[in-house]
Amino acid sequence: MARAWWLLVLWLATAVLSNPAEMRELMRRAGEDPLEPQEPDPDAEALRCFQVTGPVLGPKGILAGNEIVGHTASAHQSCKVLILEHVFSNSYGHPYVGKFTPPSCEFGRAIFNLTVVSEGRQYDRLATLWVGDIEVWRTSTAEPRPHPGIVWSHVKDMTNYKSLWKRPQTVILDLGNLVNERYTGSYNVSLTATFFDEHDVSGLGGGVPADLIVPVSARKSSQGLSSVFVYPQEQAECPVELPRNIRRAVLTVAATGQAAEEFWWSNVPDPVTKDFANVTLPGLGGFREVRVRIDGRLAGLTWPFPVVFTGGIAPPLHRPLVGLQAFDLAEHEVDMTSWIGLICDGRPHNVSLEVVGENSVRVPQHWLLSAKMFVWLSSPGSVSLGEVPRVNISTPTFDLNLVADPDKRTQYRQLAKRAFNVRAGLRIDGQKVLSEWHQLFTMKSEGTVAGGGDFQQVRASYRGQDRALLDHISVYERNYGYPISTTYVTKRPTSGPYSMTIKANLTQGLEQVMTGESVFATGIEPFMNKMFSQKHGVEMLTMRRGRVSYYQREGGKSSGGFGDVRQTYAIGGHDLKNRDTSEFRAEPLLYNRDVTVINETVVRDEEFVYKPDMALPQRDTAPPRFMVEDHFDQYAPVMTDGLRGGSKGFSAKRFNLDLAIAGPRIKGSERAKTPNSKTPAHQKPVEQPLDEVVLERIKSRTSQ
Repeated sequence: MARAWWLLVLWLATAVLSNPAEMRELMRRAGEDPLEPQEPDPDAEALRCFQVTGPVLGPKGILAGNEIVGHTASAHQSCKVLILEHVFSNSYGHPYVGKFTPPSCEFGRAIFNLTVVSEGRQYDRLATLWVGDIEVWRTSTAEPRPHPGIVWSHVKDMTNYKSLWKRPQTVILDLGNLVNERYTGSYNVSLTATFFDEHDVSGLGGGVPADLIVPVSARKSSQGLSSVFVYPQEQAECPVELPRNIRRAVLTVAATGQAAEEFWWSNVPDPVTKDFANVTLPGLGGFREVRVRIDGRLAGLTWPFPVVFTGGIAPPLHRPLVGLQAFDLAEHEVDMTSWIGLICDGRPHNVSLEVVGENSVRVPQHWLLSAKMFVWLSSPGSVSLGEVPRVNISTPTFDLNLVADPDKRTQYRQLAKRAFNVRAGLRIDGQKVLSEWHQLFTMKSEGTVAGGGDFQQVRASYRGQDRALLDHISVYERNYGYPISTTYVTKRPTSGPYSMTIKANLTQGLEQVMTGESVFATGIEPFMNKMFSQKHGVEMLTMRRGRVSYYQREGGKSSGGFGDVRQTYAIGGHDLKNRDTSEFRAEPLLYNRDVTVINETVVRDEEFVYKPDMALPQRDTAPPRFMVEDHFDQYAPVMTDGLRGGSKGFSAKRFNLDLAIAGPRIKGSERAKTPNSKTPAHQKPVEQPLDEVVLERIKSRTSQ
């Protein structure tokens, strides 16, 4: 569709350069004289990609990425186990299958390092790591580039799976990739585990690891396959038989939309899906709910987090700084303790998952689902008893306002609310106790679609509260919110050097306050020996904002882009006296990081660690390049001709694969050695304001 290219040029001029005439001239030259192929530089280093997240407790201290940024009181004995090394090329339906042998040393904690190396051209992929039929890590890949390629490492606290590491296991890593003449990138993956003796982290953090973990999955490990449910093609349900002496049970749910559901948060309401001629827009609105049932009875809910993968919307948004949770997709906790009276009867019970959109309509293809039950046991030989749970569920409310001018512009506003409450009297170890689980969810989403889907703007906010109580005392509480907004314009010029251009911005955040014992590590573990009496809870706040331009020549034979992205991340203690969770307080602030990337170059990377025991390592930064020439046409646009392919969906469509059979997306690993140094730029970077109120709050705490 012919659109005015100069509008994009004008935007780029104000975003990157101070001289519009110079900007237009450079763009003209870039279009008329594309960069000539160059001989590979044998001394070039792979681009190190990374996700900004909180530090992890290691045997020698506090780890941020692969770097030690603070020491604990003393180093601890450790041992390392290589779990796998594997190259994923044509790997759809052919996951890695290997054996895990428990470590030789005594241990109380465990961390895993997943490292991946890739070069060439490839889509981003989703990967799942399994121990038998239990999913323990869901991740995705960064998109590679030509030689020398990319590399990334991500460290994850795996202490909560301690009971699994005590005995030999079958390990499966499913990273379905496809390599041919056009898409050449394999993923070289290594996974190592470090086990070390216990630190003083009692009182908070991930809590005491469960005695038993029971899968709720397709249970295909005996066939050498991933056990993920592909929903709704497959019924996501399985029988679960549990011990009779349970004192606490928590179900965690992993849920990821793919193909037409990858950008579910930007879907339009059903009444306007056909407002544009020759296009059917993805529907069911921006509301998604995962429902957990036991023997058909609703037992809990989760509202998924909107992960934007590294091919999403426009590639320059994600390199080398990937988006929130791209390398470690979080799971939602649902407390099942109130159901002990039912599930401790010595019989199998059916646990099922389903995903719905607005008006409780089942989603189209497809979602990748799995769950697992973390179980803590009471005294051996005892039998836990309980009454039938009393469940109070509000009917989901959906408020919709539409302003539509068919074939021109559609505007909508969606509101949704939901509440779930369950309680039951229990008898555990002969003691009576009242168990309760309360959930509250709200959603607000506003959007505009025009140009047959080539223009879309979305502003959405999701908030929730989960609370588990025993005898009216909170044992776990999580308050959270995740705003996300994007605006993008796709143009398909009929003349000139570009066959397609995208101008896009993306802003995404996550804020949460957590108290009590979580199943997973909370991020406060590295600081427990410094917190003293402040071990009440943990607060986390991160915000990421980027704006980019992306183009293709000759239908994708070459491509490139411009972009600047900034992310701030902060984690701190939470004082129980502060019941107001409406703003980030961090008492004290424990860790803060502020990163800015311009055109694949890290131009700022500042870090703060609470009472550090050593000087922080210097991270390499450099002036940005003016333009990034690349071959990353394997992007996942939010909307293309009314379709949302996502990375795997696009590859499946292009190579005539059956989406239901092609399997999930993917990721891999191997070790890296390189910083993100770049050649000096033509112009100095222009600092862009990003949530200055939030930044000032964070900075005020680093100065205390």
